Amino acid sequence: MKRLLISLFGIALALPAFAQSVSVKDGNIQFTDKAGQTTALTSSGRDSGPVLSPDGKWVVFVRKVDGKKIATGSDEVDPSELWQVRADGKEATLLLRCRASQQAESVIAAFENLQFSTNGKLVYFVTPAWATSGAVHVVDTTNRKERYLFPGNDLKIVPSGEYKDCLLVQQHRYFIGGGSYDWFWLLRPDGKEVGPVGEDTSTFEATYGK
Repeated sequence: MKRLLISLFGIALALPAFAQSVSVKDGNIQFTDKAGQTTALTSSGRDSGPVLSPDGKWVVFVRKVDGKKIATGSDEVDPSELWQVRADGKEATLLLRCRASQQAESVIAAFENLQFSTNGKLVYFVTPAWATSGAVHVVDTTNRKERYLFPGNDLKIVPSGEYKDCLLVQQHRYFIGGGSYDWFWLLRPDGKEVGPVGEDTSTFEATYGK
């Protein structure tokens, strides 16, 4: 009996550990748990772009829908919706729909570069807006309230350290006297600027992202 228990314990130790992850198959969102078991969370056949919350309990994703294209400063985009669902497939909830507007700050034409805040309550995203820049918006997953933050073409959330939950945002800006550049800037969630980071974020992340 003792040998059997030791043998079973050894087998348990030998079982591989998997990192939780999300993926897409045939337009449906899949979740893989720590045991390596994969289950389908959606069945619409129209879903993409899944992102797992920091605590591994929720998934946000984008769903294609039928409807009129959304006009932006540079193009027209097929409409879509932002959804969330629990990692066990329950409580699928519509968070936000695309919308047209005469004001670029209010347009939501797509949900790109989805990023969770470290507490998993907020989801940031970039949507096409102006001819030279997208717009960064945020939605609260607990009450579905959304707001525009600032212009941006790329987005990263600082996961830890001195600037935890600040945003690294690539913005298209203009030199005095002519010309333009695309640098990353460190911004607080309230939109206040901390300072420039530069064309690349690797040095900043190596220093402050731990």
